[in-house]
Amino acid sequence: MTAFHIFLTILLFAIMILSTLSIVFGMPGTLISFIAVLLFVLITKAQYIGWTTVIVLALLTLMGELGELLFGVKDAAKAGVSRKAVIVSIIGGIAGSVVLAPFLLGIGALIGAALGTFTGAFAVSIMESRHALDAAHKGWVSAIGRLKGTIFKGLIAITMLIICIVEIL
Repeated sequence: MTAFHIFLTILLFAIMILSTLSIVFGMPGTLISFIAVLLFVLITKAQYIGWTTVIVLALLTLMGELGELLFGVKDAAKAGVSRKAVIVSIIGGIAGSVVLAPFLLGIGALIGAALGTFTGAFAVSIMESRHALDAAHKGWVSAIGRLKGTIFKGLIAITMLIICIVEIL
């Protein structure tokens, strides 16, 4: 492995680790990781990571991105959360994760995402129904769905990182 390839490998792992952490903030971390791997494979001419692995990583990326969305939407739909409340809860989740990110060594971002999701779904639901308990339930279900989706996507991103480490080493 040349010095340039070593540099690219370190850069790839750094990008993948940072993009995995970015998932907590509602970012498309698996997609960022996949793009980094694809560029790595193209630059190194598939010398260290093969095209079969790229296909597997593409499928994992798709699973991660869709899974995160489906966990939140499916749970919210079961609870009767409106489309408008889901959209506001997503925005609230992103805002909450950004605001609380500096606290608790980054864990604040996950807490902020849940609180923001809850707040968004609760606010819209209470305006729609005027029933606080119903709105609180919808907010809670939305927050739990968001957390499940984030954890699922984070596990997918970690799996992608491990696959790349094993493939390169």
